Amino acid sequence: MTRGINRFLMISSLTLISLLGPLSCGPSAWVTKPGGLMPGDMATDFSLTDSNGKITHLSSVPPDTFLVLLFYRGYWCTACQAQLFNLKDDYPRFLQEHAIIYAVSTDLVEECLSFNQQWRFPFTLLSDVKLDLIGAYGAINKAGHNGHPIAHPTVIIIDPQKRIRYKYIGSNPQDRPANDEILAEIQREKAASAFMGTPVK
Repeated sequence: MTRGINRFLMISSLTLISLLGPLSCGPSAWVTKPGGLMPGDMATDFSLTDSNGKITHLSSVPPDTFLVLLFYRGYWCTACQAQLFNLKDDYPRFLQEHAIIYAVSTDLVEECLSFNQQWRFPFTLLSDVKLDLIGAYGAINKAGHNGHPIAHPTVIIIDPQKRIRYKYIGSNPQDRPANDEILAEIQREKAASAFMGTPVK
């Protein structure tokens, strides 16, 4: 009985967060430019709510760590599910390269919670209902889903100095870089940093 009440209270609080909107930087906080932030630009910090109702920032990424930002269409998207499941299987390879993943969608916080409880992803799911972060990278799909704008499938790689090193926006739901391609890009950036005298672990 107590466990059921606690679960109800948790879901209710997450629902309230979603209704009020996740804590995030408003559109005025972003540098507006055609196509959004691009490789070579410094990434802008953000504040988004994860599947447990906690606030996550770009500054939350540990030192000497690459961040892979993955924008996905939603928990309901089969192509997204396949990508996330593959990333789950390969996540140890990302950790070996000192890289972590934040998977971002317009799903409500409680939808992220349910999705994560079902599949136990080893990486963070973030709710960007207002499309603040998705919009900052020019990845909004205005056609959307059920009348609401969503993200184009997108992969962003941000280096430990918080500079954007890679950006890929898919032209359709199935258009996504393979895990090997993402990992190879991280390895290239690490090698380039070592060559320039600023090695990344």
